[in-house]
Amino acid sequence: MTKKIYISIIFLCIISLLQVFGMSRITLFNVSADAVTIFLAYIAVTTEQNTNTSFGFAAGVLEGLLTGNMGLHMLARTVGSFIAGYFHTPKESHTTIKQNSKRFYGAVIVAGLCANAILSATGNPLGFSPAYRIVVFGLLESFFNLILAIIVNWLFLRQSLAN
Repeated sequence: MTKKIYISIIFLCIISLLQVFGMSRITLFNVSADAVTIFLAYIAVTTEQNTNTSFGFAAGVLEGLLTGNMGLHMLARTVGSFIAGYFHTPKESHTTIKQNSKRFYGAVIVAGLCANAILSATGNPLGFSPAYRIVVFGLLESFFNLILAIIVNWLFLRQSLAN
């Protein structure tokens, strides 16, 4: 494995811990932003789909171990990462930073909606219908993820998305 993969694995572990023990506690309307989805969207844009799906599976295992609901998190993260992999930009495509940023934002929204749809289909802490949870909470979480992704992109990822 390359050095980039090892560094990404370390970041995945740190971001999973931050998500489960920190960011999930910061909610608005019982919804919080999802840093793991943003990281997986970045991996989706910068690596091939098989690698991205593997990272999604690993993220699901980590979150499942930390939350006690392994199977559901593995499924949600794997499916979300696989679908976000369609936003991958090959290195020889000569895309601009703006185009890569748009792909990154699209991957964040799609991966978040897919993962949230799977997670919302089973968990019902507030007694809402599944359709309501998927649509309202999914769109609200995707909005929060998009705001966080824009901030992260401007602060940290602009140069790496340019490569």
